[in-house]
Amino acid sequence: MSNYKRLRVALIYGGRGFESEVSCKGKEHILPILAKSYEVYPIFIARDGRWLYGERELFPAFRDFIFENGERLYVDAAIPLLHGNYGEDGVVQGALENARIPYVGCDTICSAVCRDKTVLKAVAKGLDIPTLPCLTVGQGEEIDRSVIVAEEKFGYPLFIKPTRLGSSIGAAKADNRNELKAALHNALRLCDRAMIEPYLSCKREIECGYFSAGEAEIYSHPGEILIDGVYDYNGKYKSDTRLAEVAELDAEICRRLRGYSERLVAALNIRHISRIDYFLVRDEIYLNEINTMPGFTDQSLYARMIGASGIDENEMFRRLIEAVIGDR
Repeated sequence: MSNYKRLRVALIYGGRGFESEVSCKGKEHILPILAKSYEVYPIFIARDGRWLYGERELFPAFRDFIFENGERLYVDAAIPLLHGNYGEDGVVQGALENARIPYVGCDTICSAVCRDKTVLKAVAKGLDIPTLPCLTVGQGEEIDRSVIVAEEKFGYPLFIKPTRLGSSIGAAKADNRNELKAALHNALRLCDRAMIEPYLSCKREIECGYFSAGEAEIYSHPGEILIDGVYDYNGKYKSDTRLAEVAELDAEICRRLRGYSERLVAALNIRHISRIDYFLVRDEIYLNEINTMPGFTDQSLYARMIGASGIDENEMFRRLIEAVIGDR
C-alpha cells in the first residue's frame, strides 16, 4: 500500500474500566508514532461510557463513526488501545465488529476468554499447559467459608486477584487470615469474582511477545520483569522498574515457553499482538495470563521484545494497519 500515509486511523483510548489511566499513558506514547505516517483521530471513551472526539460525542456506525448531528467521521482502521474490563474483554471489539470497522487486535471471543483468568486456566488445562491451582470466589458468596477452604487447600502465603482485571489492580499477597479476608473484600469490590492462588515466593516473571501481520509472525525471545516480591500496579509503571527484553534462560525453557505459546495462539485464534505471561520456578513453568492488548507506555516490555526481534514500533503499526485494512 504505497500511499498508506494518507490512511485515517482512530486511536481509541481511555475506557470505562479501572485501567483507563494506563490506556491514556499509552496513547501519549503511541500518538506521535502514528502521526508520522497517518491522519490520526484520538477517540476517548470516558468512564461513563461516552465515546468522545474532543468535546463531541460520537458512536460507532457502518464503517465509520457518527456524531449526534449526523456528521460522519470516516476511518480506515481503529486501534482500541484499551486495557482490562470494558475494553480488553471483547466489549469494544464487539462494537467495532458490529459497525464493520477494521481494528487491530484480538477478536471478541478471544478477548473475552483471555480476560477472564479462570476461563483461561480451563483452556490451558485442556491444552496441557500448567497453571497454578486456584479457588474462585464470587460476590455474595460466604467469604469466611472460602477463606477456610483456601487455608486447607493451599496454606499461606496466598495471592488474591480479581478475575477480569489487569495491571495488578486489586491484587494482593496474604500471609494470614485477616489479610486474606481484606484482600478478598477489596478484589470483589472491583470485580464480580476473585481468585485465590498459592503465592510463589521464588518465582521469575517471564513475558513472551506475539506479533502477526500479513505473512509476518513473531514469537519473541522471552523477556523478564526483574523485581523482588509482588509486581504491583505502581511497579509496572515506575520508570525505575528493571526490565530485560531478552531474559537469561536456557534453551530447554525457551523451547517449552515457545511450545506453550504456540498452542495458545492456535487454540484461541490470537491475532496481531499479545503478551503471554508465565511464572518460572526453577524449571517449572506456569501460565499466568494473556494480555490481548499489551501496555504501550514508556515502561512497557512488549514493544521492546518485538523490537529485539527486528520490528520497531513504527514498522509494527504500519504492518498492523495494512493487515487489518487488507482483511476488510
